[in-house]
Amino acid sequence: MTIKIGLIGCGRISKNHFETIKNLGTAIQLTAVCDIVEERARKASEPFNVPYYTDYKEMLDREPIDMVSICTPSGLHPAMGIEAAKRGIHVLSEKPMAVRLEDAEALIQACDHHGVHLFVVKQNRLNPGVAGLKKAVDENRFGKIYFLNSTVFWTRPQDYYDMAPWRGTWEFDGGCFMNQASHYVDLIQWIG
Repeated sequence: MTIKIGLIGCGRISKNHFETIKNLGTAIQLTAVCDIVEERARKASEPFNVPYYTDYKEMLDREPIDMVSICTPSGLHPAMGIEAAKRGIHVLSEKPMAVRLEDAEALIQACDHHGVHLFVVKQNRLNPGVAGLKKAVDENRFGKIYFLNSTVFWTRPQDYYDMAPWRGTWEFDGGCFMNQASHYVDLIQWIG
């Protein structure tokens, strides 16, 4: 079975999604892309020879999509995921899935109500060192773990925030805890 995917948001992070789609071969098929910047949507669609849209709801309504990949500003993830769920489309959201708890809960409830799966991208679990640590913990090589700590040693430089006006805003970005530290909160929960 081939999973038909539509992608919303053809900005910086979408290149990782496009690369993965290519690498998965016939297991997954990109059927359409969407971005509010028409030129960006058009350019993203060309290598795959798929239609492009500037209105994600129109794409969800018109294209055969099993799963939508949401690569938009973080504050938009819940509303877009809820719209996909209403149409019976599975949701793959870039992290974080929301910048406010009530929005995250609404997205989870919508996916549950409509019987679709919700996936949140947490790629750091696949880092070799992290995967090795998880395996060692699962094998009980360290005994009972009582405490985990993680420190974020990297920052986003100013030019990252200058790339797009939504970056660094509470409404769409959620701040550095959502943008950067969410990776480490996830790893602590996953490993522990």
